[in-house]
Amino acid sequence: MRMAARAGTLIGAILLAPAAASPAIYPPGHYAVDAQSTSVHFHVKAVIGKYEGNFRAPSGAVTIDTARPDRAAIDISFPLESMTTGDSSTDALLKGGSFFDMAQYPTVRFSAPDAPLVDLQGETKIAGELTMHGQTQPLTLTVHLVGVTPDEAPGLSTLHFTGTMAVERSRFGMGFGRPFVADKVDLTVDAIFRRS
Repeated sequence: MRMAARAGTLIGAILLAPAAASPAIYPPGHYAVDAQSTSVHFHVKAVIGKYEGNFRAPSGAVTIDTARPDRAAIDISFPLESMTTGDSSTDALLKGGSFFDMAQYPTVRFSAPDAPLVDLQGETKIAGELTMHGQTQPLTLTVHLVGVTPDEAPGLSTLHFTGTMAVERSRFGMGFGRPFVADKVDLTVDAIFRRS
């Protein structure tokens, strides 16, 4: 009897345990990106040295609709004006016509209108589209949940994610400098969203 009771308790606990990426963890609503706390770090290998820096001051949001509480819409843009490597001459080169051509294409955008909610543990693959240098290509962002902060005030939850993505810049018409500068660009995301 005791063994049966324990087995029943264990089965009940498993059935009641929260599933990965439970919608209850992510209340429906509009989560605006925290422009001050969010950045994307980029790293590109070169024959001599490397290029690396950060995209900052994004705009956009993650939206979870009450009609589809198990999915999210992501739309984030970074102004190229905010991109920095810490060296003004390198910044000017990257923002110029040989690379990003900021004067004609002032933003970099990632969107995923039908993204899965990020699992509570492990990684989640989010298929979306990256737009830069006037071209849009499908890419996958690998995301980890850092944490969910309970409401700091009524209705103001905070979500914290990290993520990675590899981009072949030549696919976006930015092949200048190859093979002395690598085609592959590694991106590391650290993003915070606040429910508004």
